[in-house]
Amino acid sequence: MKLALTLALLGAVATARYQPETATAAVIDKFFLQDYLNATTHYGDPKTGCESDEIQVQIQGVQGDFCTPPCSLLKPCPSDVPSGVTAKPMCALQSTSGGKYCALICSPGNDAQCGTNASCKAISGVGICTYDD
Repeated sequence: MKLALTLALLGAVATARYQPETATAAVIDKFFLQDYLNATTHYGDPKTGCESDEIQVQIQGVQGDFCTPPCSLLKPCPSDVPSGVTAKPMCALQSTSGGKYCALICSPGNDAQCGTNASCKAISGVGICTYDD
């Protein structure tokens, strides 16, 4: 008995045929699955998973955290933001090691700009969206 299986994922198509005498089990990597299913845009809540090019960030002295991709003069911040977010992605953060990262810049006190479960935290006269959960 033969069973044909077609798998389409991220534009790639693979075809496998089941043969009992040579069958091997295939498992989807749990970290890939978490990233793929939970994170659909940049700047999301780390609780639900960050995109593959992001890291989880918490700014010293500021409550909350968020997912953020790296940026540079030649690599602007991605513009895909979570649903309901009107804050603007900007290359505004720098790590102690010199790496630069994006953040959603908002107006302090205007939490609506940050979307669901996030709020705008004031830092030196500007605001950054973070998730408080």
